[in-house]
Amino acid sequence: MTTWKLLASYWSFEPWMILICTVLILGYLVLDNLRISRAFLIFSTGVLLLLLSTSSPLNILGRNYLFSASMILHIILLLVIPLILLIGISPGIINKLSNFLPSLKVFNILGKPVVAWILGVGTMWIWHAPNLHNYLLRNDYLQFTQILLFITVGLIFWLPVFSPMESRRLSPLPSTLYLSSACLSCTVLGILITFANAGLYREYLNPVDTLGILNFLRNDLCITPSVDQQIGGLTMWVPGCLIYLVASMITIARWYREPEENSGYRLHDAGYRMNDTNTI
Repeated sequence: MTTWKLLASYWSFEPWMILICTVLILGYLVLDNLRISRAFLIFSTGVLLLLLSTSSPLNILGRNYLFSASMILHIILLLVIPLILLIGISPGIINKLSNFLPSLKVFNILGKPVVAWILGVGTMWIWHAPNLHNYLLRNDYLQFTQILLFITVGLIFWLPVFSPMESRRLSPLPSTLYLSSACLSCTVLGILITFANAGLYREYLNPVDTLGILNFLRNDLCITPSVDQQIGGLTMWVPGCLIYLVASMITIARWYREPEENSGYRLHDAGYRMNDTNTI
């Protein structure tokens, strides 16, 4: 057994996930008049990442062997995929959906900054409570629910900052505070997990070795339960927080770009008026 063989094997494409991803792609095309636009390609990337992440060995390792694999998958599902999906949704599609989906009004209410922040950060904390996480590993239906919940809550969390409707986005400074506070919360959770005693997530201490790879993980890769928990905590602490910081940098870049854009418009308008005067 090698690391490459481990990553190349144990892919499992669940029919329900293939169906969900297919519906998302086809639904987008129908709503956007079958146009292959840049936004569609971005949205499709998010859908493809959803399919690959939930079908890859990362999902199997996270459900059966490694807490760190579970943590990586959770960050992808809660932070990365929803952000890509949201960026890929055009305002036109939102307008069409709002005409026959009253549930979008509820979505907008939940997308209020305070509510969205509590939902996004709270979901990360609650679902990594040891007792709930340990119970989740023994229940396949809850794992399916968790995936859908993470994607939905992730969309709601990012909505105040990256809404398809620019008029509904927070201004740059509140956006930066919104994301920085989420980063701080993520850091605290990561620190608590990293320095907690080994066995916080007891289901990973002596997992049932259904695939026959436990010896490879423990002895060849030296991923003991203690190391596994520390990697998981550090994953939440550093890469997880980095996602918030990158998003904050994007909002700051918007902030610095706005005066230049406004100045450009003013100069353009002034030049236009001067040309009109000369013509007259």
